[in-house]
Amino acid sequence: MDPQRTVRMNPGDGETSYARNSTFQSAEQIRMKPLIEEAVTELLRNSIHLPNSMVISDLGCSSGPSALNLVSTAVDAIQSQCLQLQKPPLELSLLLNDLPSNDFNSAVKHLVAFQQKRTVDKGEHGSSPLVVAGFVPGSFHGRLFTTASVHLVLSSISLHWLSEAPRDLVKNGIPMYAADEQLRQKTRPIVLDAYARQFRKDFLLFLESRAQEVVPGGRMILSLNTTEFPYPCNEPTQQTWDLIARILVDMAARV
Repeated sequence: MDPQRTVRMNPGDGETSYARNSTFQSAEQIRMKPLIEEAVTELLRNSIHLPNSMVISDLGCSSGPSALNLVSTAVDAIQSQCLQLQKPPLELSLLLNDLPSNDFNSAVKHLVAFQQKRTVDKGEHGSSPLVVAGFVPGSFHGRLFTTASVHLVLSSISLHWLSEAPRDLVKNGIPMYAADEQLRQKTRPIVLDAYARQFRKDFLLFLESRAQEVVPGGRMILSLNTTEFPYPCNEPTQQTWDLIARILVDMAARV
């Protein structure tokens, strides 16, 4: 089963859609705002020659209104810095990335509203800064953009997604989560180690790819879920996750 075709957030704007169930993700994006503003300040003030245009990418943008939160923050920060430096607004390219199965149609609707708002909000220079946006379907565990073309890379709560399940587990028929308590306790160290190694492999590939795509002196702001190792979480939390896992296993068995 190809993860790029099957792994995605719930599309649309219904009750169970990602757009209406992404409060946690939106809160994390808000938390990233000062980090993005600081990165933009360093990027522009440390430049010997201020560029005429910049490229900003969001890796794992997902869908719904939150798909534009990070790039919108970056655009505002860049415009603010240009005003402080008494420079004309920069032309900006926004590249939104997610897997091909992502609900890009939902993101397009919010992108149109975003661009219309930018047209209405004129800057102090008397003209609206040119902001061009596009979608780049594909896995961020590999190259997405041309060499030395991106100035600012953003990603929020996406990098914990792996490119694939650990092949050793699949090959040996070891489930990520065993419904049987005794089997689960026996295989847990093996499973944790396999997923940790897969993450290291994927994250290294991510960094190698971005190293080729980001311009010299560019910036990356990344936010991702983490856990303590070798103990994923405390006992009460682990019990909660075990309950959720058993429910998911039962639901999958009924499909």
